[in-house]
Amino acid sequence: MSDDAITKRMGQLLRKGAALLNTGCPKCNTPLLRLQDGSMYCAKCNKEVVEQKSVIPTVNHRAPSGDILNQLASRVLVSLELLIRSYPEKPHTEEIRSFAKTVKDLIEILKGIQELQS
Repeated sequence: MSDDAITKRMGQLLRKGAALLNTGCPKCNTPLLRLQDGSMYCAKCNKEVVEQKSVIPTVNHRAPSGDILNQLASRVLVSLELLIRSYPEKPHTEEIRSFAKTVKDLIEILKGIQELQS
């Protein structure tokens, strides 16, 4: 599947209410989407991704490292770019609302990352 086709598919799913996750596909590292039914989906592999829960609870009270925050910020920016590329030329009202909400959410995440870094 071409990058354009993947981008278009992700955009379609985002407009339908999917949420972009900060987790990459374990097979191809493409950002995963959480579909409305709660399942995780990789647009590149065209498959559902099942999350394996850890049986050993871990507790980490340290602040996230700058490297992790930079990686997260990069993924959010890539997600914004994918969303913008997939935006239709003549969107319907619901597509505009969904697009605006997703963009707002991603920008809020970037602001939160900046606050943690300062």
